[in-house]
Amino acid sequence: MKSVLLVEDCEDDIDLVRAAFERYSNAVRLETARSGEAALDLLRCRQVSDPPKLPVCILLDMCMTQGDGLWLLRGLEDTPGLRDIPVMVMSETGDMLGPARTFGNVVGASQKPARQHDFRKLVEDLARLAGAMPQLVG
Repeated sequence: MKSVLLVEDCEDDIDLVRAAFERYSNAVRLETARSGEAALDLLRCRQVSDPPKLPVCILLDMCMTQGDGLWLLRGLEDTPGLRDIPVMVMSETGDMLGPARTFGNVVGASQKPARQHDFRKLVEDLARLAGAMPQLVG
């Protein structure tokens, strides 16, 4: 089963994304890491499994207390096999989105949604990226 990795340290936002992902739970599994450091450790471990069990994309909060989004993007860029995972970045403030867009694997940037409806829209975009939408429609 395909997976999307949510890198987020706010429990309320994790719950909102989980609720929005429930619609796609048969096609895409949502995994979470609560820091950039935890995400990079997880990805490096998954990378060496046989076969590698990497997510099809990452939803990344740019502002976290440990290993923020830029730190993780640099780590992905420096790790062969991880640098091509598509990343959708989000931030409560727009000031972190500009620097994130300079990374080649960042496919989208959005100000962090504060409402359930906005998270659902973001998740639908991720589901399309992960290939879940055609599976549900077909």
